[in-house]
Amino acid sequence: MFIVIEGIDGAGCETQGKNLVKMLNANGKKASLIKYPDYERNVGRLIKEFLYQNKDMTAEQQFLLYTMQFIMDARMIAEKRKDGIVIADRYFTTTLVFQTLEGIDLKMALDYAKNFKIEIPNAVYYLNVNPDTAIARKGGEDKEKNRREKDFEFIRKTFKQYQMLVDNQVWTKWVNIDGNKGIEEITKDIYNRLS
Repeated sequence: MFIVIEGIDGAGCETQGKNLVKMLNANGKKASLIKYPDYERNVGRLIKEFLYQNKDMTAEQQFLLYTMQFIMDARMIAEKRKDGIVIADRYFTTTLVFQTLEGIDLKMALDYAKNFKIEIPNAVYYLNVNPDTAIARKGGEDKEKNRREKDFEFIRKTFKQYQMLVDNQVWTKWVNIDGNKGIEEITKDIYNRLS
């Protein structure tokens, strides 16, 4: 199985991904976590420059950089999902939000995913968090904020764009999770729905 944890900046995707892997492994399931973008390899370094050093990039350049990681990982994901549960902290579904807001056409993006054989997850668990709550959470973190995390208006726009994808079940199955609850309660909710 291959699932994705999605949500606006500050929704808690990273925390929920880690918690879910621990809970699944503790219950005898073989689970692993991948995180996007992966800043440590290949094009991830360029993505990091864009996000943290405010490097200018067109919507098309952003789209190609982000999606290159999904294309390069397609075989690995396909293999791992055969006998285990692969959990992605963000994925192509993030690109369907962020880069379409930058000007990439949604239909073109979906055609691209099909043509370049980006692995389709079984489900996307969307952490539905009020943007003001997410912004407050991000503000409380003791780590450097990237250009997206500092742009509160953009966070509000991503919230609306995610809602559109969830409502229309774009590309794959979307599962709406109340992300305003406590951390453990959210993890249990995702785990129960996954089970």
